[in-house]
Amino acid sequence: MPAMRELDYAALRRQARWRWAGLLLLFVSLYGAAQFLNLNLSPILTRAGWDSALGILSGLLKPDFSPDFLRRIFSLTLESLCIGLVGGALALLLGAGMALCIIRVPDLVEPPQFAPLWRRLGFAMLRQVLRILLAGLRAVPEIVWAYVFVRLFGLGVLPAVLAIGLTVGASIAKLFAELAEAVDARPLQTMRAAGAGRSALLLFGVLPQVARQWLAYALFRLECNIRSGAILGVVGAGGLGSEIVLALRYFQYDKLATALLAVLCLTLMLEFCSARLRRLSPRTVLMALTASALTALYFLDAPWRDLLQPAGMSLLSFDAPLQLDTLRHATRLVLDTLVMAWCATWLAAGGALLLAPLAARQLRPAGYLPDAVRPPGWRSWLDQTGQIICRSLTQVVRALPELCLALVFVVWVGAGPLAGILAIALHNLGVLGRLYADVLEEAAPAPVAALQSMGLGRLGCFMFGVWPQVRARLAAFTLYRFEVNVRVTAMMGFVGAGGIGDALHTAISLFHMQDLSALLLTMALLVALVDALGDRVRSALLRTDQLSTAQTPDAAQVATRLQAQT
Repeated sequence: MPAMRELDYAALRRQARWRWAGLLLLFVSLYGAAQFLNLNLSPILTRAGWDSALGILSGLLKPDFSPDFLRRIFSLTLESLCIGLVGGALALLLGAGMALCIIRVPDLVEPPQFAPLWRRLGFAMLRQVLRILLAGLRAVPEIVWAYVFVRLFGLGVLPAVLAIGLTVGASIAKLFAELAEAVDARPLQTMRAAGAGRSALLLFGVLPQVARQWLAYALFRLECNIRSGAILGVVGAGGLGSEIVLALRYFQYDKLATALLAVLCLTLMLEFCSARLRRLSPRTVLMALTASALTALYFLDAPWRDLLQPAGMSLLSFDAPLQLDTLRHATRLVLDTLVMAWCATWLAAGGALLLAPLAARQLRPAGYLPDAVRPPGWRSWLDQTGQIICRSLTQVVRALPELCLALVFVVWVGAGPLAGILAIALHNLGVLGRLYADVLEEAAPAPVAALQSMGLGRLGCFMFGVWPQVRARLAAFTLYRFEVNVRVTAMMGFVGAGGIGDALHTAISLFHMQDLSALLLTMALLVALVDALGDRVRSALLRTDQLSTAQTPDAAQVATRLQAQT
């Protein structure tokens, strides 16, 4: 039996104190955020709020299945599907094209000759310009672009396609470039030594290594695109969103239930198809996506000729110097957006942390030991039922878009930041619950099995065997969702749920281009800052976790200490 490694218990105690201090700081920040936003929870508990909630619930439990309305919902569902497919194809073309331009291809340590100085400077300037452009496009949510394009080209599906293409294309380009720059450099250096140029390196050295990763992310973004195509109709960009807004405006909750069921069924169908496609070869997946996009383009009734006409208004305007009051107001709205995203993210993380262990398959009696004593029949049935319920709950709330949930909460608790926080938190409860459960299931089984063989229960196995392995990755996922939620929160104001979206909606509606410019500029700077800080914090968390793994007690040491304490 190998000797147990010596442990630095003083270092472990210091790490524990830092974790408790961080947890205390988190609670203090959430309390300060609630005070900053002047959150009032009374609408959730008042009689009027419960009456509104019961009215919504009673309507949602009686969907409208009349033949005429079902035909309309089916038509709008197909339109949302076509919007997502065509917008996703446009985003994939733009993203892949821009990614190939900004990828830094590794060179030899001592190249035989350097490229001309003008060429190297030209490529460096092109990469920087494209990266700044991508950061700006990524900073503006799809709904803002959709509303701008509605003002430019009128109502219809074209604004939704363009909005998805621009925003998602920028995100795809950033991730594609990061994946390509992380490939094994040795084959590329071998090809470079043989005289291969940049195009050959990208085509025969980079793409074969990242093809599956690129297509997997493209399929994931396709699901998000079709979900976005279903909600951009709230600003007049076609799809199911237009029917959702009409149903809420006229308090027709039976029609709202049917529209939300259509969104849910569409999302579940996409996840099923995406899971099937991931098992196929990259060439087959690419052919299937191309055929789907071309079919959707044929059936989508979009006025493509309008793109050739000059736009009716300028998107940005800096003709006059920005006023101090305008910048101060924009900064306040951006801070509201940031604080809303912070509260919603950690509210969802707390719920997901309770939900994910119940949804994880291994965290059940006898989950890690093949010869363990099985629980009684009713206990096993109860565990399986609880797991199915938790997984179904995460699936349902994840499938409903944040904007649809925000519309419902605005009716329930009234307009304001509280509705936006609750909507984002509920959606992210499903997202983080699924991500957390996947991370818990990937934990190494040997330490947990050793603890379970010593007689520890489920809570002890989780706290001493699973939690030390996964806490850094869970924190990294949470911070990533916070970055995403900062952009999502900007959409909430379009339906009266707080944040900067209300001011953006007003500026675009009244053609106040100076205010719009200030708001978008401030929003872009905030998103860029959050992205940069998020990358650094996630890297530090994962690096700290790797360094502390060597000092973390293994299962045998934990079991020995527990026996000594008892």
